[in-house]
Amino acid sequence: MWRADRVGGDTKTRKSRRSLELPDQAATALKQHRAAQAAQQLEAGELWTDHGLVFSTGVGTALDAHNVRRSFRAIIKRANLEGNWVPRELRHSFVSIMSDNDVPLERV
Repeated sequence: MWRADRVGGDTKTRKSRRSLELPDQAATALKQHRAAQAAQQLEAGELWTDHGLVFSTGVGTALDAHNVRRSFRAIIKRANLEGNWVPRELRHSFVSIMSDNDVPLERV
C-alpha cells in the first residue's frame, strides 16, 4: 500500500509503506464486485452518491455495522450454517484454514 487514506493522513513513516500481495482469486472477486456495483449504481440512478467506496449500500453510502451484521446473518441462513456467526470470525477462520494448509505465518 503506497498511499493510505487515514484520518491522520499517510502512514506514520516511509518504512511503514509496503506492498501487499493480493491473490488472483481475490483480484478476480474484486473485479466482479466492481462490475456488480456499477450495475447497482445504474439501478439507483439519481439516488446514488459516489463516495469511492469498495463496499457500500445500494445507494453508494458507507455501510454501518448493523447493516453488515444483518446482511451477514442472511448469508449464514442461505448457507444453512448453524450457530450465531459474526463477521469477525471470518478472519479467525481464514487464519486457521491457511495454517492448516501449511501457509507460512508471514504470508497469512
